[in-house]
Amino acid sequence: MSAAERAKARAEAAAEKLAAEKAAEVAAALATARPATFKPAFRPAPSVPAPVPGRLSPAARRRSFLIASSAGRVLAAAGVHLDLTAANDPKLEGAAANTLIMLQEDKRRLKQLQSQERKIELKRELLPNYRDWCNGILASGRGDRGPLDSIFTTILMWTIDVGDYMTALPMAEHVLRYGLEMPAHVKRTPAVFIVEQIAEAAIASYDLADDAAEPFPHAVLPMVEDLIAAVDADMPDEVTAKLQKAIGRAILAGADLEDEDDVRVRQAQTLKHYLRAIQLDPRSGVKGDVTRLKKALGKAEDGDSESDDAAAAAVAALGDAISAADQQNPPASEEEG
Repeated sequence: MSAAERAKARAEAAAEKLAAEKAAEVAAALATARPATFKPAFRPAPSVPAPVPGRLSPAARRRSFLIASSAGRVLAAAGVHLDLTAANDPKLEGAAANTLIMLQEDKRRLKQLQSQERKIELKRELLPNYRDWCNGILASGRGDRGPLDSIFTTILMWTIDVGDYMTALPMAEHVLRYGLEMPAHVKRTPAVFIVEQIAEAAIASYDLADDAAEPFPHAVLPMVEDLIAAVDADMPDEVTAKLQKAIGRAILAGADLEDEDDVRVRQAQTLKHYLRAIQLDPRSGVKGDVTRLKKALGKAEDGDSESDDAAAAAVAALGDAISAADQQNPPASEEEG
């Protein structure tokens, strides 16, 4: 073998050795490498946990607040997607759906009860689960209206039903200012429902005059009157008359019976509200109260005698009109489904 052939053979052997070493390195690398991972283009929709009535974790309450307070909400349960101002966390979508599912379940539980007292007790038990959701709505201010607003208005109704009026008033203002709608089964407008429910509850409380029962909070009715004036709510005269009647009841109920001046001043104020109620609705049910108040007040000053006589004549005329109307047109009842 010539020198050239020997040199060629050594070069080929060196090349084969180098190739074998490279192959061994690749095989070792493949043996120790982790499987490749691929990130999906779309994340699957988060599962909504089944609601547990009566129990919400602090984390769940926080999520409820966040989803409700976001200016643009993810209405996952309604199938309407809006971008959140905060991070688009899938858990927030689940919180919205979970809140709606929880409300549907709670409504079903309420529907199974026949006793109104038991329904009130159950609503009082359930309301804390929705408090953070409602606080989130209040914190959002003006936002995009959507199907889940019915959660807020439903909870407003329950809050009024259980007599927590001081909590209900800020909610009522939000509903009236931003035009939220009542649940579909409620035929009354928000303003009519709010005023009528609170006024009727107040009248019933004052007429019952049960010392053992919790007294109706006197400050609520003037606040309702101020709210209705502030938002310039349009309501039937009969509803406004109920509010005037309730305010008159509240004024008179707060009198110091040992202070004749206080009693007299309150009687005069109450009379004005009752006369306004009769003016708005002859069937408001205060004609007898007006007669008794005028008899108690008498004619305080000669200067007031003519106006008193005119008022008395007007009351008498309205009384005749009431009797005639009652015989011909009995009042109709409202059904809300």
